[in-house]
Parts: sequence; structure tokens; C-alpha cells
Amino acid sequence: MIKTGIIYLAAGNSRRFGTNKLLYKLDGKPMYQHLFLRLLHICKNCPHRVLAVVTQYEEIYGYVSRLEREGLPVRAVFSPESKAGVSYSVASGIRALEKEKMSGFAFFAADQPYLTEKSAQGFLEEMEQRRTGLGSVCCKGTVGNPTWFAKEYIEELLSLSGDEGGRKILKKYPAQVCFFEIEDAGELKDIDEP
Repeated sequence: MIKTGIIYLAAGNSRRFGTNKLLYKLDGKPMYQHLFLRLLHICKNCPHRVLAVVTQYEEIYGYVSRLEREGLPVRAVFSPESKAGVSYSVASGIRALEKEKMSGFAFFAADQPYLTEKSAQGFLEEMEQRRTGLGSVCCKGTVGNPTWFAKEYIEELLSLSGDEGGRKILKKYPAQVCFFEIEDAGELKDIDEP
């Protein structure tokens, strides 16, 4: 049985935004909650998936910790080192799920509030069913998040440094990447400015 670790990256520094964009209210709730709640809903019905939220922010960590204590299928991962770059968030997420013996990891970005549950679920199912080594969402040639890495790539993910993310590994092995096509490019939009 395949086991998937879903790592939700909610620790960015929001340098271009001017304030913490993840807490910025969008349609009445903080930006990070939009995709997070969709992923949580996906995981409720799939015991082979574990959702870990990596953050350097007390407010996000506190919110996710409360849901974890309530028995929801989520892990709160506090990563103050993430202020030094995304590689620290990647490593914190992987290490938080080490004991689970994951078959693969899917990385989602908290600044993509428009990614639909249908697209997220479709991406996960495609990667799991094909048992692909590497994967990424794309739309009409534009590649974006989420991304997928089989357990064989854990050491390379853990060797990333500074602000290097998994995209570096995808670029290293382009022939190994399985692309999941979505129809609406707006879903891939990450919000960098108010």
C-alpha cells in the first residue's frame, strides 16, 4: 500500500508582500487556510495520506496544533529555521514524517489559495497510481506547484540548502517528471503582492 506524505509549506518570509502574506485575509480567512482546509478534507477520507504543515509562525502552528489535538489527520511542524530558506521547510516536513515510512511526498504551497480540491485530489491520485518518481502540476506548458517526490529522492531533498527547493531536483531529471495537466492557469497563481 502506498503511503503519501503531504507537506504543506506555510513558512515563507513574504519579502515582496511587505507583511506576512499567509495571514493576509482573503475572502474572510487567512490565505494559508484556503488550500490547507481543502487538503485536510482530502486526507480525512484517505488513511494512507498524512498531512504535515510546516511553519515558522506561531499563529499558524497554534491553529494546526489545535486541529491535531482534536484528532484531525494533520501534524503541526514548527520550523523557526525556515526563515533561512525553503530547504529548511522541506527538511522539517520530511523529518516530521520519517517514522511513517512514506512512499512519496507531495509538496503544496500555502500561497496558492486558488488551487481547487479537485486539482489537488487529481494530482495526488495520478502520482500515487502511476507510482511516479517525480511529478509536477502544469497548465499549457507552465509548470507550478504542487510537486511530487518518491522516497528515492529523500536524500537529495535533504541535501538542498538555503532557499533551494525541490524544483532544483525536477530540473536535474527532466525525463523522469510526470506532469499533471490542469485547465485553469489561475489555480497555479501564487500571491506575492497585496
